[in-house]
Amino acid sequence: MQTSALRSKAWRMLARLGKATLAAAAAFLVAILLTEFYRTPVLLVGNLTIDIVDKKKALGGAISYAAAVATAFGVKSCIVTAASSDANLTVFDGHELHIVSTEDTLTFEHTYTWWGNHRKLRVTAQPNVTLTLEHVPNHCRRAKTILLGPLTPTDLDAAAFVHQEHGWWDRLVGFKQNIGFMAQGEQRVLDKAGRVYPFKDPSQHVLDALSGRTSVFLSDVETDSWPPDTVQQLAAQSDRWLVTRGEFGAHEFTADKGMSLVEPVKVTAVDTNGAGDTFATAYMIALAARDSNPGQKASWAASRAVQQPQSCKPHCVTEAIQREWWPARTRQQLHWLRGNATQTLSLQYLHQTLQHSPFCQYTKHHFSQYNLGWLCS
Repeated sequence: MQTSALRSKAWRMLARLGKATLAAAAAFLVAILLTEFYRTPVLLVGNLTIDIVDKKKALGGAISYAAAVATAFGVKSCIVTAASSDANLTVFDGHELHIVSTEDTLTFEHTYTWWGNHRKLRVTAQPNVTLTLEHVPNHCRRAKTILLGPLTPTDLDAAAFVHQEHGWWDRLVGFKQNIGFMAQGEQRVLDKAGRVYPFKDPSQHVLDALSGRTSVFLSDVETDSWPPDTVQQLAAQSDRWLVTRGEFGAHEFTADKGMSLVEPVKVTAVDTNGAGDTFATAYMIALAARDSNPGQKASWAASRAVQQPQSCKPHCVTEAIQREWWPARTRQQLHWLRGNATQTLSLQYLHQTLQHSPFCQYTKHHFSQYNLGWLCS
């Protein structure tokens, strides 16, 4: 009699423990979902620029094009940039903007050879600050994706962003932060007159920012002078490398797949400024969305950018992408709904799906004493 009572008590204790375990697991799952729901999607870091072309001033900089692309795809971002008080910041409208005030905005003077296909740059003004983690609010540091866009070697401390230590919660849930590194600026050297020249080898700043979470973006202008197989070797120390090649698309390098071609979208180019920045931003947004082919979306977005004149950039890049992307996406979603709405919205189909879900299978096996009613019956 006493043994039976003890056995019954033990079963009740196990039942309560099972309920408590389920409740704790559910609470933990809800906490993860809430954390991810409110986590900043994208952090963009880099200097705003003034580009002088044919003695005319225009808004520029990788960060400006990145913001324009993020706006086009509906991704509200946290943006940290350095600029003077008179800078035009309208391209950042709709985003969470944090300005590091400086005396001067980074300014580039663009000149071209008489045949028009070779650009020369000269820096005529620089901000007196290097962007670091300390300039970034804590909640933005925990963004799902970070995109770094230095334009000179002193713009930002890329390695600090790549190797930052995350808090105990992010380590507990196994959070992996994707980092896009538009490394063009780290491959530049300035002479005393401000004229810009490329490094002939990977710079130490680029090497310091490599990690298994880093996707590096450069153009063939920066990499063609490197020794053979250098990019492939560096890709083994990174998540991936993408080398853009203008009208010929891009080469994507990964440690496991080697080199693959990102096919170009054939268009008539009007102005190529910002094409690489557009490509990199669209790629990282697609990667974060687990797109099966982020290179395709990046190539398409870049093709919209090169069809716009310099005079309206980067604002018109947003408009060009939105004009074609959202109608196409809406048509795709409507097509999916027409083909799947009847099945998806069917209660019977929903019931069958739940019955065969891992949650119900696990619950039935380990907690069969609980009555879950219609949900898993």
